[in-house]
Amino acid sequence: MNEDATGRHASDSDRTLLRRLAPATAEEDPLLHLLEVEPAEGVPPQRIQLGPAPLMIGRTAQNGLVLPSPDVSRSHCVLVLEDDAVIVTDLGSTNGTLVDGRVTGGPTRLMSGSRLRLGPFTLVYRSGRASDMARVDEVERDLARAGRYVAALLPPPILEGRIRADWRFEPSARIGGDGFGYGWLDEDRFAVWLLDVAGHGAGSALLAASAMNTLREHGLPDVDFADPVAVMEALNARFQMDRHGGLFFSLWYGVCDVAASRLVFGCAGQHPAFLLLPGVPTPAPLHVKAPAIGVTPDWPYRQAEAELPPGSRLHLFSDGAFELTAPDGRELGLADFLPHLLAPEGNALPDPERLLRTVRDLARPGPLDDDVSILTLDIS
Repeated sequence: MNEDATGRHASDSDRTLLRRLAPATAEEDPLLHLLEVEPAEGVPPQRIQLGPAPLMIGRTAQNGLVLPSPDVSRSHCVLVLEDDAVIVTDLGSTNGTLVDGRVTGGPTRLMSGSRLRLGPFTLVYRSGRASDMARVDEVERDLARAGRYVAALLPPPILEGRIRADWRFEPSARIGGDGFGYGWLDEDRFAVWLLDVAGHGAGSALLAASAMNTLREHGLPDVDFADPVAVMEALNARFQMDRHGGLFFSLWYGVCDVAASRLVFGCAGQHPAFLLLPGVPTPAPLHVKAPAIGVTPDWPYRQAEAELPPGSRLHLFSDGAFELTAPDGRELGLADFLPHLLAPEGNALPDPERLLRTVRDLARPGPLDDDVSILTLDIS
């Protein structure tokens, strides 16, 4: 018998019964098998839940998934669910079915995250409990919101004037930490910068947004924003990585003085910008070696200068533009991208658009692995 605080015996009706909640059953939280179709020409992004019926894939209408391309066979491959495993089998297609970059030689079991390549199309297989997949979807929505916020901070292009500025920005599926900006400091001096926060995810995007707002709003007290060294040292003092979750960022910062036809610039852990001078066929790298912002307290940053005559073109881009995986699996680098800085004869595209298309051509199909920022200044 139990007694309450007054000494009376508690009746059965007064008792609170505690029962352990039963864990969710497989029926309540089923194992899902999903095929995600990444967007490509003629095919929007879509998600297909795999079930007991085989999924036929090909370019003609009788298939469960139609991929309209001459590089895809009429009946290209089939996916079958067997005992909670998904098996893909090529059906004698002309160009083969690639799983994670390798041509399948027979029925192949897919692992969660496996990437299938059929002609120009990329399909990603994912599996997991429904509750886990729902949490992943929510994280992806949060990342998308963070990416939209960062993109909203980017400046509008400048189409007329002594300095014209144009750009392209393509966030990765995992959202990185790219950011850039520019603007007139006074009648003759024009500041431009590009930064890249280490890592991916919401944390990187938030730090990028914070640094971008600091630079956009000239939010460093008593700092001359026409002085790259002063800007970098003030940023380094404000954004030390031990106060920002272990995150840091690289930066290229320059000031164009159009009256003096001069560019003064500095770098913090960033690869070079490249300057194309009129009549010179080779782009000149603009670089000063120094650690990234937030890594080393009280670092004595340095700056350098370059001539900036009328007709010059300045290219800034993030490492997502050249650290790519090619369709054949090769890892590309800066040397693979640099030859494309010079526009071919007869090119009618704006340079940032031309270069972004080059990046897509160099990379394997599907979403890019990192943010791509491409910024071009033309000096009139």
